[in-house]
Amino acid sequence: MLDTEKKLFNWVNGCLDESGKSPVTSIIPLREEASFRRYYRLEGKDISLVGVHSPSDLESNNEFILLSEYFINNNISVPAVLAYDFDLGFLLVEDFGNDLYQYHLNKENYKELLSHAIKEIIAIQSCSATKSIKYLDKQTVQDQMTLFESWFLEGFLEYKVSEHEKSLLNRAYDLILDSFFEQPQVLSHFDFESRNIMILENNKAGILDFQDAVFGPIFLDPVSLLRDLDNQWDDKEVEIMLGIYLEGAKEARLIGELDSDTKKRWFDLTALQRQLRILGTLSRLHIRDNKSYRLPDLKKTLDYAIKGAMNHKELGEFSDFLTGKVLPLLENRMDRL
Repeated sequence: MLDTEKKLFNWVNGCLDESGKSPVTSIIPLREEASFRRYYRLEGKDISLVGVHSPSDLESNNEFILLSEYFINNNISVPAVLAYDFDLGFLLVEDFGNDLYQYHLNKENYKELLSHAIKEIIAIQSCSATKSIKYLDKQTVQDQMTLFESWFLEGFLEYKVSEHEKSLLNRAYDLILDSFFEQPQVLSHFDFESRNIMILENNKAGILDFQDAVFGPIFLDPVSLLRDLDNQWDDKEVEIMLGIYLEGAKEARLIGELDSDTKKRWFDLTALQRQLRILGTLSRLHIRDNKSYRLPDLKKTLDYAIKGAMNHKELGEFSDFLTGKVLPLLENRMDRL
C-alpha cells in the first residue's frame, strides 16, 4: 500500500470510528483522472465508500463540497460528501457503484439511458442562479478556445500558426462566441459526458465530477452528452435524443421553439467550442502533466470538430484548415509516439 493510500485508509477508518460505524478493510485505486484527484474504493463488511485524495492547493475542494450540497438540495443525483479534511486533501463520498454509462451504453439501450441522463440535465438547468456559481463570460470562453492554439497546434503538433491562419481562427472564435451568448444561459455541469454518469438502481442517472459547474449556454450539457468521445452516435440518433431533450426543456420552460437552422447552429458551434477546448486540454495534460492516457481521444475530437465545421459555410475555410493541414499533422504526430 502506497503512503497516500495508507494515510487515506487510516483517515477513513478514523472517521468511521468516530461515527460508530464498522471499519473498511480494503482500498482499491479507481480510474485515472485528468485532474490531480485520485479516487479509491474502500470496502468493509456491508459498507462501500469512495475516498478521494484531492490536493487542496491544486483542486477546488470547497467548491466540490458546496456543489454537492447544492445539487442534493435540488434533487439532483450526485454523491454526498460524508467527511473531509482540507489539510490532508482527503474527502469521503458516497459510492455510486461501478456501472458507468461509458461502458454500458450501446445501440439497444441508448434511448433509455440517455433519456435518464437528459432528465438530470433538465433538472440541473432548472436550478436558480446562486452567487456561489459563476457565469461563463466571453473572455473565459475565448481563453478556453485558444488552448487549441497554444497547447494543441503549437505545443503538441509543433505547428506555427501563420497570420492568415490566425485571422481565420479568430473569425471562427467570433462565430462561436456569438452563438454561445445568443442562447439562454442556464446552470451546466460543464463535462456531462458518459465517463461522468452512473447507472443507479432507481433508473436515475448519477452524476459525478460536477465541481466545474457554471452558468452557460443551454446546449453545453446536451452537446457533452451527444458528442461523447467514448460513445459516438450517428446523426439520426443524435437528432432523436436532441428532440427528446428539447421537448423536456420546453416543458420546463427553459427554451422556446427553435427553427432548425438556429438549433443546428447552436448545437454545432457549442460542440466546436468544447472540442477546441478538449484538444488543448488533453495536449496540456500530455505535455505539462505527463498524463498521456487520453491522447487517443485527440483524433476523435478533431473528427468531431471537422464534421461540425463542415456543416456551416461561414466556417468553410476553417474546416479546410482542420482537414487539409491539422488532420495530417495529427496523424503523423500520433504515428511517431
